[in-house]
Amino acid sequence: MLSKENVFSSLSLQPNISENFLHHILILADLSCPGANEFLLQASDQGYFKSPYKWLIIGEYNHNLKDLDLPLNSDVVFAQPRGDEYHLIEAYKIAEYSEVILSLRAVWRPARYDFKNSTLVEIVKQNKIVKSAYGVMEDYRGVRMLPVSARRRDLRKHNLTMANVITDSNETRQHLDDRLNLHQDSITKMSYVVAKICFDMLNATENRIFTHTWGYKDKNGNWQGIIDHLLKKKADLGTLTIFTQERMKAIDYIAMVGSTAVRFVFREPPLALLENIFTLPFTSAVWIAIGICVLGCAVFLYITSKWEATVGMHPLQLSGSWADVLILIIGAVLQQGCTLEPRYAAGRCVTLLLFVSLTVLFAAYSANIVVLLRAPSSSVRSLPDLLNSPLKLGASDFEYNRYFFKKLNDPIRKAIYSKKIAPSGKKPNFYSMKEGVEKIRKGLFAFHMELNPGYRLIQETYQEEEKCDLVEIDYINEIDPWLPGQKRSPYKDLFKISFIKIRESGVQSCVHRRLHVGRPRCSGSVSTFSSVGITDMYPALQATLYGAVMSVAVLMMEKVHYKLVQMKKKKEEI
Repeated sequence: MLSKENVFSSLSLQPNISENFLHHILILADLSCPGANEFLLQASDQGYFKSPYKWLIIGEYNHNLKDLDLPLNSDVVFAQPRGDEYHLIEAYKIAEYSEVILSLRAVWRPARYDFKNSTLVEIVKQNKIVKSAYGVMEDYRGVRMLPVSARRRDLRKHNLTMANVITDSNETRQHLDDRLNLHQDSITKMSYVVAKICFDMLNATENRIFTHTWGYKDKNGNWQGIIDHLLKKKADLGTLTIFTQERMKAIDYIAMVGSTAVRFVFREPPLALLENIFTLPFTSAVWIAIGICVLGCAVFLYITSKWEATVGMHPLQLSGSWADVLILIIGAVLQQGCTLEPRYAAGRCVTLLLFVSLTVLFAAYSANIVVLLRAPSSSVRSLPDLLNSPLKLGASDFEYNRYFFKKLNDPIRKAIYSKKIAPSGKKPNFYSMKEGVEKIRKGLFAFHMELNPGYRLIQETYQEEEKCDLVEIDYINEIDPWLPGQKRSPYKDLFKISFIKIRESGVQSCVHRRLHVGRPRCSGSVSTFSSVGITDMYPALQATLYGAVMSVAVLMMEKVHYKLVQMKKKKEEI
């Protein structure tokens, strides 16, 4: 009969069919057949009543079928005869051991209507009655057109459990939604507040359990924390969790109900720590131009001093040697002057021009140095920069940090962990949130932390000018975490639709604004005194040291030269 109507059919259940294809299959059963009840119970035990299987059972629902596994997302319809009509009754359970709920979904009756009637045509256009080859299907209050998850939104006070991660303080259990102690377990509070609204929308009773970790495998391969509760069906939802391949095989991710991040945060190091600021005020072209100008003046002064020496000599006059010219040039460059000067107009004009130009350059140079002494460096913006920088690194003392630092094995991240976070032979640099934030404030320290509680603590404890140069670098490179749920949970679609509604209505963004703290921003109008340290003046001190060492070397060379000259004179006298 089905083949005559071009309906493809099979006489047996085929468990190896792909799940995507199952959405297009309807399983038909007739309760009047011998052994039908036993067959249905056997199919229930094998999971054939769970989504995405669809059933049409012809016959009256009876008490012998009360043990069928009819989860909330199942699609099981009993076609019960009522005279020449059939009432299509859908059956489902809110929970595994709850009572079966029967509701009228549609009515089928033979086609005895005059479809040419205009009034009836209007009804057909409204999808209240659908014409078939032999009859018409009439919706019951329009429920047939709604998806299963939209028809079963009332859970009738059924208990739904959420597993909450507590890492900061046990006080969080009493302050999950009252906006007290917001710096503690912020991601747990953000997850719970939105999930609680979802439970209220579904008319469910809220139940809470607590754990100390999100869920990682131990040495024996067993899951812990939230994942363990979901696998054992002790919880229906969990706290926002980062995506990992292992977790995706064990649980389903339901929805993103908030955003947070775990990143390295540090204050930009001073420019003087990473660069020689005494070479930065001028570009290379300007330095070359200054060198050419000074060299030209030196050549002209040498020529004029040579000419002046032929005219006459004076104790304070340039003698016409390169040594005297060099001393004068050095005095001009360093704004110190020289006791030897040209005596005539030509040489004095060159000297005046040299001193004036170098004075202007010196003023510009000094002004730039003052700015650069306190200027932050923007050279640390990536993980390789962080690895090669003089910054010390640390991380918040949470299990997810210890897990991901060991899990990520690309060369850069592995080097960061092995060389700066946990160097061999030393205690790993894991700190409490308070300790890490204080180290950030002191500078030259990058702390890997959850941004929301970290920024809240920074907002409360930092001075205004200390908030201006905060920088973030992503180490884990994760997307926003999602709420985890049981694998193939019957409530999955209900949760997804409810969370989408919460997000589209703006409730989620309102909760996010109440609980989330963005990166602190300084006013930009605060100026405070800041002293200059040895680090800032290191190139100058280094030049002084080199000069002192060189002067001693030159002194020794001069003494040796003097001794050699004296010995030569004695030999000549003999």
